[in-house]
Amino acid sequence: MLAVENISKNYSSGSKVKAVLRAISLTVGEGEIVGLVGESGSGKSTLTRVIMQLEATDEGTILFNGSPVTKQSRKAFYKECQLIFQNASAALNPSWTVREILMEPLRKSKGDRDAHICRMLSKVKLTEAHLHRRPSELSGGERQRVNLLRSILVEPKLLVCDEIISSLDRLIQKEIIDLLIELNRETGMALLFIAHDLQAVAYMCDRVYVMNDGGIVDESVKVEGKFDFTHPYSTRLFGAEL
Repeated sequence: MLAVENISKNYSSGSKVKAVLRAISLTVGEGEIVGLVGESGSGKSTLTRVIMQLEATDEGTILFNGSPVTKQSRKAFYKECQLIFQNASAALNPSWTVREILMEPLRKSKGDRDAHICRMLSKVKLTEAHLHRRPSELSGGERQRVNLLRSILVEPKLLVCDEIISSLDRLIQKEIIDLLIELNRETGMALLFIAHDLQAVAYMCDRVYVMNDGGIVDESVKVEGKFDFTHPYSTRLFGAEL
């Protein structure tokens, strides 16, 4: 479904050039839950922005269903691939009610939009009462659920989750993760789950890539509930956490 091929990205500051992404290649297949982990500064967020066409790449190609993602194909790409941001509060218009926020991605949709929203509310464990509230009247977990619901209302084939649980407490993190797993099982929606929380990644992902210093240093598939890493950085990183 998603194929990132040989992506490189540099940032310039005066006469200095810093390589932020170094020949990155990864894939996410239909229905997969794929993790991308690495310490702060490893390049995960930059890669997310490049995948979602929010930043240009210096080299390499992003492919979706076998076709390169270009300026001309972005509209179709965004119907199939949605991004959930880390900061739910910043991603939600504070002056809008939850209903207005959820109506926005459906503005060009045909049919009964209110009925569609009400049908989908239960999937993220929200009720119709939430529709009349503003983001400031919601808990952190509720705001992230609204953020999630807004993304899945258009029924994407791939959901890119960029550190979406990092600001939540452990109980709410578990609820959001279990919700994502349930959505994956019910709808077949693939997930690219980007995080530095290794326990969360180990719990929910089928396959995981490890980033360090702008490059992919390891990849592992879960076998009998466990990942087996070969690169010293990966074994040290996961060994310290799990």
